[in-house]
Amino acid sequence: MNPPASRVQRRRRTVLRAMCAIAPWDLWLRAGRAVATHAAVEQVKAAYLLKFPDFVEWPPHAFPTANSPFVIAVSGADDVYLELRAMASGSRVLGRAVDVLRLQNPEPGIVTQLVFVGKDRAGQLPTWVDAYAGRPVVIVADTAGALESGAALNFVEIDDRLRFEAAPAAAERSGLRLSSRLLGVAERVLKTRS
Repeated sequence: MNPPASRVQRRRRTVLRAMCAIAPWDLWLRAGRAVATHAAVEQVKAAYLLKFPDFVEWPPHAFPTANSPFVIAVSGADDVYLELRAMASGSRVLGRAVDVLRLQNPEPGIVTQLVFVGKDRAGQLPTWVDAYAGRPVVIVADTAGALESGAALNFVEIDDRLRFEAAPAAAERSGLRLSSRLLGVAERVLKTRS
């Protein structure tokens, strides 16, 4: 038996064993990264939802009283809802406490200033837009074509980065005005509703 060949064979077997031992961990870590990436996206969406109101001009009648909380309603998007609830605890928006509600359908009796309609409820977006038409409510969505359906803001992912697009005309129909600073960083600005 050739000694150098046996050393090479032993080394190959050792490397092969090590690779077999590491492979399941590598798959687990990759899966974890995918989950972490999804969780990070949901956290960023929640953070955006808490910051968007700072870039909107609100009429005085948007809030029932001077002490009324800023109310964000979420339809679908369970992960975003949970992140938003955690972030909103103890937070203030426009100097107001924040309430986060989970709604399956629009409820006209509930005063809300921002509604987020998740991807899993995208088919109901027109219902939400119609229910809050003419009221000082920002409708935010998470689906292709949302601006054309009447949402004022919509999340989009471009090159693995979360961005948003805006429709100032939709906000204006609700008696609101999106700031030029917000529009300046939007990925796309829809000038008119088609």
